[in-house]
Amino acid sequence: MDASVPIFQQGLGPLGLDVPPTGECGFEELAAAYRVRLEPERGPVYISGMTTMAECRAALLAVKKQDCGAPWVSWACGEDGESPARVRMLAALFVCEGMGAAAFGVDCPEAAAEERLAELAAYAQIPLFRVRDGKPVPYPYERAARDPDVIPCATGTEPCFIRRTIDVGEELECGPDLLEDIIAAEDNPVGAVKIAIQSQDDVEIFAAHQYAVREALCLWSDVPELLEGALRVYQGRAFYDGTGDIEREELDRLTRLYGLIVL
Repeated sequence: MDASVPIFQQGLGPLGLDVPPTGECGFEELAAAYRVRLEPERGPVYISGMTTMAECRAALLAVKKQDCGAPWVSWACGEDGESPARVRMLAALFVCEGMGAAAFGVDCPEAAAEERLAELAAYAQIPLFRVRDGKPVPYPYERAARDPDVIPCATGTEPCFIRRTIDVGEELECGPDLLEDIIAAEDNPVGAVKIAIQSQDDVEIFAAHQYAVREALCLWSDVPELLEGALRVYQGRAFYDGTGDIEREELDRLTRLYGLIVL
């Protein structure tokens, strides 16, 4: 797959901010900081040099909010395919692809670029590129056929895969023991961690502990606004198992905005 590099009208780069526990910036504050750097309805946009999932997601949401079209996104990584914040490029691809990026690229040592891009090409559904001398260079590849029963998602740092028949087990409640419950659930995994969001307090509790999720995450709620709140603060790509009472039209909207996977 290949794509011509557009003439970018706007650019966004790292601000050096992150959400807890590695930073002190709230996600809404971070999204607002990117939003004010964009002129509405003027594009295309190049989001470059990303290293953390929070900044990348905040920038992508800012582009959507300002109606600037689908952006190109590049991440900085080392020879091992990890960003300085230890985000695997495959996880970054799955998140960016789900949130509507037009193309995904890596800015890494030249000697490692081919290996990194070949790894991404095995899964990518959008054009890929490398960054050379600060400029995007398209990477031609044949898009691989994707098994519809094997679905890519991501934590805040790692790629993961689920099947449509996945067993999500018992849901965790967002109480004072959520962190311990997440750790216990992942020590005895059944395929994914399922967390119920039933109030605004739950959104805030989840936001404080979502960094601990290391397996595929199923977010559940019967209230669209609460599910959206959880999706905004989750710095990965979550799925919904279809057991809640939310209209398909609303789920489709959340998929377009946040890359939500609906089983």
